[in-house]
Amino acid sequence: MSFYKIFFLSIFIILPIKVYPINSISKDINIINSGLELYKKKCSNCHGVNAQGKSNGFFLSPNLKVFQKGYINFINIIVNGYGRMPAWGGNVELTEEQINQLASYLASISSEEANWQ
Repeated sequence: MSFYKIFFLSIFIILPIKVYPINSISKDINIINSGLELYKKKCSNCHGVNAQGKSNGFFLSPNLKVFQKGYINFINIIVNGYGRMPAWGGNVELTEEQINQLASYLASISSEEANWQ
């Protein structure tokens, strides 16, 4: 393999990839309150005022109080979307900080059976 091929291939490996922290859930009341405000604006229309899921005609949105897929999957779903859930990350819709505020809020209202690890 030529030097140039190796060089260009290594760029894809070396370039920094945006990686979210392992778990940035906070118990800080200001962060949680910011997450609540974001939830009201961006999420409550589909997931309901209390995050318990909501029937939207043809489908039932998930109850986020019992979210069991873990923090990493939550971030992935928010950023990339899933099923009818739109992608909110990677553009101006939600910043990394706002996504972590949402996660902190939802973790704060979750039941014991939820998994945010």
